[in-house]
Amino acid sequence: MTSTVGVRQLRLLVAIASFGEKNLESLKKIIRMYQSMAMNVDIVVFSNIPKNLGVDVEVIVGLPSSNPWSLPFAHKPIFAQRVDQYDLFAYSEDDMEVTENNIHAFLQAMPWLEAAEIAGFLRYEVDQSGKKSLPDGHGHFHWKPESVCRRGDFTTAEFTNEHAAFYLLTQAQLKKAIASGGYLQGVHEGRHGLPETAATDPYTRCGFRKVICISHLEDFLIHHMSNFYVNRHDLSLSAFKEQIETLVNIRDGSHPATTLCRVESELLHGRWSKNYYEKPSEELMRAIPADAKTILSIGCGWGATEAALKKRGSKVTALPLDSVIGAVAARHGIEVIYGKLDEGLRKLDGREFDCLFISGLLHLQPDPGRVLERCSQFVAKGGALVMAGPNFNRMPLLIKRVFGASDYRKLRCLGQNGINFCSPGSLTKNIRRAGLRLDIVKWRHEATMQQKGWAAYKKHFGWLTAEDWIIRARREQLPPNLALA
Repeated sequence: MTSTVGVRQLRLLVAIASFGEKNLESLKKIIRMYQSMAMNVDIVVFSNIPKNLGVDVEVIVGLPSSNPWSLPFAHKPIFAQRVDQYDLFAYSEDDMEVTENNIHAFLQAMPWLEAAEIAGFLRYEVDQSGKKSLPDGHGHFHWKPESVCRRGDFTTAEFTNEHAAFYLLTQAQLKKAIASGGYLQGVHEGRHGLPETAATDPYTRCGFRKVICISHLEDFLIHHMSNFYVNRHDLSLSAFKEQIETLVNIRDGSHPATTLCRVESELLHGRWSKNYYEKPSEELMRAIPADAKTILSIGCGWGATEAALKKRGSKVTALPLDSVIGAVAARHGIEVIYGKLDEGLRKLDGREFDCLFISGLLHLQPDPGRVLERCSQFVAKGGALVMAGPNFNRMPLLIKRVFGASDYRKLRCLGQNGINFCSPGSLTKNIRRAGLRLDIVKWRHEATMQQKGWAAYKKHFGWLTAEDWIIRARREQLPPNLALA
């Protein structure tokens, strides 16, 4: 697409995936919005059932496979068949309120971007009070600090969650995606679920990268009309903009661009990746000694747990997962040390803390025991080491591994999935080698409101059903060689 094409000359093909009738009113509103745009727009709705949406809307009924979640893949062959008939191609779910301004912003940004970059969008939702939140910012999804750069009038950065239930491609980009061989692969599942995979293939399998124009963020936000994730994910738009301020500071050279270590697994849906937005856990808070005056947190995310510890009266120092999320923790009054893991630990040489805290990180390291021992040097005499991690030995996972369900059979292959087993048992020797004595082992059973009764029952089985483990070890007041005698 070149900048010489006038808006009224543009030909836009819109594909909308619409399963059932739950979002029928939203779908009709979306169609009206597209039809009101000052460009030539054709709309194709893909559904599992017939829908009467007017003579100007083409409805194609049928699923690409027996799985109902495969519906989003139905649009790809149609795009390929009609690639020469349109200037722009938009895919959308049936509750995405895309505006003409969103499309204009895309067209204005594209001439500035590199050939492998596509201007992407983010979803926002609105609660009953009018507060906006970003549902795509949760779990292990985060900004890549080193990706920030200037592109002419725009500043862009990459966010690791490529899914936004919508994408927009120029004709040239669609042709390149098809030629790559990654676009028309049929129904498949990747790091996302089926519908998310269908909506992210252009970025993940076709040689492109999705970039967010952070300098013009509002123009690249799309309302997720169902507001499905309100009160489920806690990242407000205002907090998200604070992260973007940090990205701008990185661009300007006034803030470092660092990442601590590997934080994501290669399993489907990124299972057991480090959570950037962890909430304080009652069990973990109880394991951390209440009288600990100084605490070191290794692998700090947005700082909610660290802020709770600070409120309890402790001085908290943290090695953050990266320099963007670390700035969020710093706003809570946490002392933040930026850099890669080894670099951050070198910066702490000579310091000691009453408690060292590591959660959900060791199993993502090539050598968890070595990391434990290296970090344990910062535990003061009489101090504690508190760690938490996923329980890979629980019975449901063992059964899935035995029967080869999904990709669970790969769990012991670190090179394939980024996971390295560690447990209270496997870490015991490293704890002793570090001059510490195992004090507490707890098994944590998580539950939703609907599962509380079952979760209470599961607790009777301890490690056989627990989702996570918690370890606390103590450094004796005596020198390590005497304490272990």
